[in-house]
Amino acid sequence: METRLFEISWVSLWRIFIFIVMAAIFYLGRQIILGLFLAIIISSGLEGLVNFLERRRVPRSIGVILIFLAAILFVIFIVYSLAPIVIVELNSILSGATAPATAGGAAGGLSSIFTAQASQSVSALVSRFSTQFFAGTGSPLDAFSSALGSLGLAVAVLLCSFYLSLSKDGVERFLKVVIPPIYESTALRIYERSRRLISSWFRMQILLTIIFGFTVWAGLTLLGVKYAFLIGFLAGIFELVPFVGPFLSGAIAVIAALTTSPTLALYTLIFFVIAEQFEANILVPLLNQRIVGIHPVIVIVALLIGAEVGGILGIIISVPAAGVFQEVIQEWSAGKRRIAA
Repeated sequence: METRLFEISWVSLWRIFIFIVMAAIFYLGRQIILGLFLAIIISSGLEGLVNFLERRRVPRSIGVILIFLAAILFVIFIVYSLAPIVIVELNSILSGATAPATAGGAAGGLSSIFTAQASQSVSALVSRFSTQFFAGTGSPLDAFSSALGSLGLAVAVLLCSFYLSLSKDGVERFLKVVIPPIYESTALRIYERSRRLISSWFRMQILLTIIFGFTVWAGLTLLGVKYAFLIGFLAGIFELVPFVGPFLSGAIAVIAALTTSPTLALYTLIFFVIAEQFEANILVPLLNQRIVGIHPVIVIVALLIGAEVGGILGIIISVPAAGVFQEVIQEWSAGKRRIAA
């Protein structure tokens, strides 16, 4: 019987060790890598708007500053102007719903007891939240930073996207620094095609926000739910946060409908379930295929993988990441064909 000996040099062992260490670092710092990818997505998505301002003779640096300043002011307006209004309105609605009914028989009495108990519980929760909100013990920015992983990561994503947008080829310069020269031309070709895809994805997100907000407003108006326009506006904004956003807007709508009648609250809940299923399983995959050019099945799989790997942050970047992966596969296939020819 022939005996075979396999020899491994110290150089190979060191390479394996370095590979394992790098893999461990990438795994432990996956949130940071996802945040960096999100910064590249934001910079690439804003490229079209920045170029538009440049064509209007606005210097690029001024245009980028104006865009980010407008975004920050909009977030501040939503959080510190609209959120207190919603809290006050919910408190007033729920306080009015706790009054016992004077007529309506046994069914009406049970309905009133159910409405009062549910409203009192939610009212206490809203009161505690509003106290913490105005007391300064918790900040909406903390919730945003928690979704990204930490406050430092949230700030780093905004700063990275800002600096990448300042120069016309900011992302390309960054890729040239981190990618070995042998793969530089291939990576830049992939990024050039991916940037157009990311810009399309940004436009799709804006369109999806408008469609979902209008749908919620129209549906709640037909059902006769109070504050339909306000809830529709919030639903459009919350749509930017996958999974969690529709749940929050749906909860607000159900609470508002519950103050009128449990039956209306049930109808509102059914409407939101149908609207969310239509948006998640039909509208999003369809728009991704039409606008972004990604197959609906790939979109669904990418969302599931993104949720498993990176949570909310992974969901946000899942579709652009799937587009980039698609471009990588196409570039690899084209390279194989060129070699075969």
